[in-house]
Amino acid sequence: MIQNIEISKIHSHYDNPRKELGDLTELADSIKSNGIFQNLTVVPWFSKITGVGADNPKQQEEMGYIVVIGHRRLAAAKLAGLAEVPCAISNMSYRKQIATMLLENMQRNDLTVYEQAQGFQMMLDLGESINDISKDTGFSETTVRRRVKLLELDKEKFRQSVERGANLMEYAELEKIQDISLRNKVLDKIGTSNFKWELQNALNKEKNDKNEALIIAELEKFAKRIESGNGLQHIKSYYPSQNPEIATPDDTDTVEYFFQIQNYGAITLYKKDDNANQGASSQKDPVWLEKQRERDNRRAALDEISKRAYQLRGSFIKEISNAKAKKNMSVIIEYSLRAMLGDNCTPDAEEFAQFVNIEIKEDEENDLNFDNIKDQVVTQPERHLLTATYLILDSEREHYYDWNNHHDNNETLNTVYDFLEKLGYGISEEEQSLRDGTHKLLISLEE
Repeated sequence: MIQNIEISKIHSHYDNPRKELGDLTELADSIKSNGIFQNLTVVPWFSKITGVGADNPKQQEEMGYIVVIGHRRLAAAKLAGLAEVPCAISNMSYRKQIATMLLENMQRNDLTVYEQAQGFQMMLDLGESINDISKDTGFSETTVRRRVKLLELDKEKFRQSVERGANLMEYAELEKIQDISLRNKVLDKIGTSNFKWELQNALNKEKNDKNEALIIAELEKFAKRIESGNGLQHIKSYYPSQNPEIATPDDTDTVEYFFQIQNYGAITLYKKDDNANQGASSQKDPVWLEKQRERDNRRAALDEISKRAYQLRGSFIKEISNAKAKKNMSVIIEYSLRAMLGDNCTPDAEEFAQFVNIEIKEDEENDLNFDNIKDQVVTQPERHLLTATYLILDSEREHYYDWNNHHDNNETLNTVYDFLEKLGYGISEEEQSLRDGTHKLLISLEE
């Protein structure tokens, strides 16, 4: 039964999942002109502390009602100056109230990801199971679990990321990071052009940290950890990013081995210098050797960063649909012509096939035969042209530094970034610092 209730006796729900009601101006103007067409759903007032209404019937009547459905309409009606609004009075349970508010807002896409997560957690706190929430709201159990898991994140950072326009795919990508502190660090970048870079950086860090621990564990079986390798003979440097295998030397019974964790992630193995007692003339300058190792370690770190940049550029191209490629045909044709005028105008067959999910036979890997792939190409010609153009222009070998780690203004790579940015690629701060020569790992010519 619908009845008109004084607005002064209707209160917003304590636990409305929707925290922001948005701009009410248009709705208030409509209500002022035409009234309210759809009633609100309310429940008798109850205390937030006790969860029950007043014992005194008169006091209960004075306290009025609490809104379950229609918070925006109530707020807009107040702005419009209405004295009362049509309401349906319900006696639904508190759990049902929360589920109803969640479903009502979700069906209208009114809740942010953060508000959804809070709503689901609220229902769990009330004793609802994942299965119950799924049935009540229409969301899959997987979705409910993923939303609730987001609340492990720093709440303020989570809220801010929603305001920056982060999407569900980005939050799903964030779940790949195991360490919660690292996840929160990357959360700061969601909704920005640096997100994918920081995400990959975090994933690489977790992988490298595990590899580093494994390398150290293997080296500790026959070598002693030291802080400096001065006066020792360099044997080999291991890089966690390269998944190295550690072989135990055959002479560990008679030779002392040492290892040092150096800058930029390298782990260097040493042994006592066989020439140490043969006079300084038979040894290389230790200062020079240290500089060489520093150069090599710095370059290895730059190689790792450049590899990550190449992976991100390739991932961007792979994610472009044929429809988007079609909209950008003028850009693709421009850079396709640039590619044709270059020294190499043929994409690598295996890489091209991998980019566009085409299977090629082993004996054809070095000879891309159009007759064998034309059936797939004609279904998405614009996307395939985009891919071929990109693969001709770009290569993992392209980077912004020379052998001595000085900045190299790579025009080929500049062309690649110009191309990708016209297609919507957001270059990260680290990529930009490599490009303009300000990256901390690059050595200035004065050094």
